[in-house]
Amino acid sequence: MIKLDRRLPQILRRATQCAVLFFIAFTAFGGLYRNYKMAHGQQRLVTLMEGPVWGALYGLYEKMLSVFGDPFEASDLLLGFPWSGRLFGLETVDPLLTASLAVRGIIPPSSLFLGLAIPVGIAFVFGKFFCSHLCPARLLFELGESVRRGLTRLGLELPEWSSPLRLGGWVLLGGLLATTFSSAAVWLLILPYASLGVGVHLWVAGGAPTVFFCVLVFWLAIDVLLAPGLFCKNLCPTGSLLEQFARFSRLRITKRIDASPCPNGCHVCKETCPYSLLPKDEMHDPSCDACGRCVEACPRERLQRRLMFPIVGLLAIAWLPGVADAHHNKGMPHYGYFENYAQVPSEEYLTIQGRWEMGATLFNFQGLDRRTADTPNDVKIYISLFDVEAGSGWEGLVDFSILHEGEPIAEFTREKVDEESVYSTRETIPESGDYELIARVDGDRISLPFHVDLAGEGLRWGPILVLSLFGLGLFGLALFGRTRRRSGRGHRRMGRT
Repeated sequence: MIKLDRRLPQILRRATQCAVLFFIAFTAFGGLYRNYKMAHGQQRLVTLMEGPVWGALYGLYEKMLSVFGDPFEASDLLLGFPWSGRLFGLETVDPLLTASLAVRGIIPPSSLFLGLAIPVGIAFVFGKFFCSHLCPARLLFELGESVRRGLTRLGLELPEWSSPLRLGGWVLLGGLLATTFSSAAVWLLILPYASLGVGVHLWVAGGAPTVFFCVLVFWLAIDVLLAPGLFCKNLCPTGSLLEQFARFSRLRITKRIDASPCPNGCHVCKETCPYSLLPKDEMHDPSCDACGRCVEACPRERLQRRLMFPIVGLLAIAWLPGVADAHHNKGMPHYGYFENYAQVPSEEYLTIQGRWEMGATLFNFQGLDRRTADTPNDVKIYISLFDVEAGSGWEGLVDFSILHEGEPIAEFTREKVDEESVYSTRETIPESGDYELIARVDGDRISLPFHVDLAGEGLRWGPILVLSLFGLGLFGLALFGRTRRRSGRGHRRMGRT
């Protein structure tokens, strides 16, 4: 049996949580990097065309990737976010994504099964390791705990509602049922970590926050102001699913062999546990994610982590399947897919209406400097249509129109797709503003609002400044709450035996 140090795992947990957030931001910029690489080729030109900020980010990104060889090729080995990603060529897939395809009668490709083996294998050995070490939303929720303590210390009385009901399994069944009538995108409106990953990617690609951030903000507000730990403890479908594998987990929280009995009435470990478990009872519960907060909080260090697994077994699980082939989403040209077209995406949009899922990718004049272009108002639009009921892409007759303030500015018809599974058009947009793309297909009308910025303003500093100030305020409150927590913990340790 391997005995783990009580402090090191907690440090590594924070490090992996921060690394996941960095990975999300890093891979989100990877799409722009690939387009800038093909459109401009070097940092000096990126600076001239896109501005000094994007030029500096481009240079920094390329230097970081150069450690692994050719930067452009290395960028293909680092893609995605916790929902589905690639780390140094190793594919990972969220089990809910595979389950969502299965309930719709779609046979997942082999790449999904290979990617599924990694999180399932981790759950068998380490339990709910994802929840405590890899989930980016969990890090934000724990930050929210410190913010809550800071608000309380300032004299704000906050309710603390809790429930013993564990409804994650029911949320899982409800979500899978919903996917049978729509698509796996339903989970993006349920899971905070999936919303965060998609939101960051769309923000980097489009330059503005999206509705997906609202999911994360909603649950974070509930966690801070009303019911601490509600989603993770009571509602998370991913946690509920991983618990079924975690019943066989070899990583346990146990009492030290040489530890003295716990004093009557001491429940520090339960108060610290995000699931309100009582680790001192020495009973492994599949709800436990081995975060180690109870180990750190125990006044007399009576608890420990123990990995009940032979060293040979640890060496065996280091052997993992090879790299699986990846594919792009429904043929949409994004992140430098067409090597002959040096195009930089301006915006990406998606809507699900009835049986149809429609996506559109806009390219603002193919990455050229609009100030010197002959046709600066031209916008290239790529459109994909996916029949949710049939489980396949639509490639037949479609009537399209573009509306501005309710009036049509362009109309075009396609008898079939233009390239691969994508309809494409190049339209002249009169001015910056909000528009609406209408598709009439098989008797249905699909509407997709989109925005065009012809000015090429680059970064939108207003939202960034507001969010930065808000983030600094939350961070200050978190530090304020952490200070009180440490002080209180010290008093507990002196007062208990």
